[in-house]
Amino acid sequence: MTFKFDPQHPFSCFVTHSESMKNTVQNAQRFAMFDVPLLIQGETGTGKDLLAKACHYQSLRRAHKFIAVNCAGLPDEDAESEMFGRKVGEDETIGFFEYADGGTVLLDGIAEFSLSLQAKLLRFLTDGSFRRVGEEKEHHANVRVICTAQMPLNQLVEQGKVRADLFHRLNVLTLNVPPLRERIADIEPLTEGFLQEISESLNIQKPTFDRQFLVYLQQYNWQGNVRELYNTLYRACSLAKDNRLTIENLNLRLPSNTLVSIEEFEKQTLDEIIGRYEAQILRAFYREFPSTRKLAQRLGVSHTAIANKLRQYGIGK
Repeated sequence: MTFKFDPQHPFSCFVTHSESMKNTVQNAQRFAMFDVPLLIQGETGTGKDLLAKACHYQSLRRAHKFIAVNCAGLPDEDAESEMFGRKVGEDETIGFFEYADGGTVLLDGIAEFSLSLQAKLLRFLTDGSFRRVGEEKEHHANVRVICTAQMPLNQLVEQGKVRADLFHRLNVLTLNVPPLRERIADIEPLTEGFLQEISESLNIQKPTFDRQFLVYLQQYNWQGNVRELYNTLYRACSLAKDNRLTIENLNLRLPSNTLVSIEEFEKQTLDEIIGRYEAQILRAFYREFPSTRKLAQRLGVSHTAIANKLRQYGIGK
C-alpha cells in the first residue's frame, strides 16, 4: 500500500513487486483519466480508498474536491439528505454530490446502502440529476463517482444486497485489489517502507529484523491485509528492545496448519511430503508470476525445470 500520499505523484505511494498488484495499479492509472463511474473491489485493508484518491488526483478533476463517504456510517433515514440535500421551508442544505460538483465522490461500501437508496443513486449516475429531500425542483451535479465493495458486486446481487441494474451501471471500469496473502512478494518492501514511516513518526531509529522475522510475516494470513501489517509493525516497533524487532513483538499466531504434524502424513515418503508442499508453493508463486520464465527467474532455477514441475503438478493453463 502505501507510504505517504503525494497529490503531485498520486501513484508513487503504491510499492509493489507483485505482478497482480502491478497490473491493478497500471489499470488504475489508465482508468483515472476516464470520466465514468469506477468500481474498486477488494477485502478490507487492501487500500481501495487510497487507490480511489490516487485516481482522482491523476484525473482532470484533480483541482476540484475529493469527498470520501463511508456508506456504513450514514444512518438510513439521513442518507438521502446527506447525498442530495434537503429543503424545509426557506431552509435548505446541499448534499455531498452538490458540494463536490466538478470533483469526485468515493462511496466506500456501496452495498451498505438500502435498495431504495441504490435506485436514487442509479438515477443520479445516469444523468447527474437529483432532487433535494422535500423539494420537486431538479438539480444537477457534475461528479465522478467511485464505489468500493469488499465482496465482488455480482455476488452481492445474487444475495439481494445490490440492485442488478446498479451493478450493470457500475460494472464498466472495475479494479480488483488482491489480498496481501496473494502478494507475498510485497511483504518485504512494504515492511521496509512501513518501518521507515513508523520510525519517523515515533522519532526513533529505524528498527532492524532478521530473516526469520520476515519469513514469519510472509507465512501469516493477514486477514486485515496491508492495514493489519502496518498496525502490527507499529505495535512491534513500540515494544522493540535494543532497536531490534522480534517475532514475539508481533503478537501474532500462525494458523495451526503451518505447524508440522506427523499424523497428517500417514505413510507418505519424504519425496511425497516434499512434493505436496512444493506444489502448494508453486501454485502460490504462479499466481504472482504466471510466466514460466519469470517464475524460474524468481525462484532461481532453470526455465526447463520450472516447466517440468508445473506440468508434473498440473499447474497453469
